[in-house]
Amino acid sequence: MGELYNEIRDTNFNAIRNTRYAIRNINPEVNKVKKPKLKVELRDVTGKEINKKLRKEGIVPGVLYSPHDKENLILKVKNDELSKILSAKSHGLIDLEINDGKEKVSRLAIIKDVQYNSLKKQIIHVDFYGVTLKEKLTLEVDIELVGAPIGVKDGGILQVELRKVEIECLPSDVPDSIKVDISSLKVGDHISVGGMVVPEGVKALTELDRIVVAVVTPAKVEEEVVEEAEEVAEAETKAETKAETKAETPSSAPKKG
Repeated sequence: MGELYNEIRDTNFNAIRNTRYAIRNINPEVNKVKKPKLKVELRDVTGKEINKKLRKEGIVPGVLYSPHDKENLILKVKNDELSKILSAKSHGLIDLEINDGKEKVSRLAIIKDVQYNSLKKQIIHVDFYGVTLKEKLTLEVDIELVGAPIGVKDGGILQVELRKVEIECLPSDVPDSIKVDISSLKVGDHISVGGMVVPEGVKALTELDRIVVAVVTPAKVEEEVVEEAEEVAEAETKAETKAETKAETPSSAPKKG
């Protein structure tokens, strides 16, 4: 990220404005794909103090980068509008409507990274990655569980081991989520990544033997809880013993006469 922000700091904004035509025409197929629209603006000034001021005004600093652009585009976006996109749990394409103060241009992009403050209550930065419909993407999407397992009705307990899966596909094939039907799971059954049905054109990159969801017996869950409690108690005992031993050890410092 350090190199990225060095590039951001050194960005020539005049050059960015002079390349509006190229930006507008890099994705002529952008209107053919259904996607949410997000309005952003170019910003000329960067720096910690400027960014702090933007955040207080409800604005999130951001950047748009891609191998298709000579310059990174330094952006700002309203926090409320960005939050709506994120809360929709859509990991697909976004139509970025970029306003440079003179005209508006559209760019096809995905949200590559979102940074929050330490309390996870405020978005402090967002990275957009510009794409074309002809290049494959690697990204994570949510796993959506569908149905009520038979095993749960028979007294089993549902354990969710994986909530997201990494996939590779063309931008036009990016799903909002991967749906997994768990209604037929009995006690002792599970579904792994390799057992999921993914949409056509989508390839799962997460290890195929990773368990996504399982229905286990209550006894197994109780055993795991007990084992975890025993491990915690053992760790606490070792820590107390170590502290007591250290306290009882006489000082090796020489006594003053």
